[in-house]
Amino acid sequence: MSEDDSNMDEYPTEIHDYLTAFEKSLGSVDEMLKTMMSVSRSELLQKLDPLEQAKLDLVSVYTLNSMFWVYLATQGINPKEHPVKQEL
Repeated sequence: MSEDDSNMDEYPTEIHDYLTAFEKSLGSVDEMLKTMMSVSRSELLQKLDPLEQAKLDLVSVYTLNSMFWVYLATQGINPKEHPVKQEL
């Protein structure tokens, strides 16, 4: 029995495609983060004009808040009732 077969016993089969897509998305996020983290923030900002710097800052803040939203949801906390909603 392969590892995939044993994992199939742990969750309903009807969500397998969703979990596979989720895993692929996580891999993409991981690769993007590795790319961004490979260059220091100051080096990155030096290569960008002020508008691009502002866009990077906005995307970074939104991403961080979104990841915190997901974290709250995985901890059983309703993010809609948490102050993070006002920041998004």
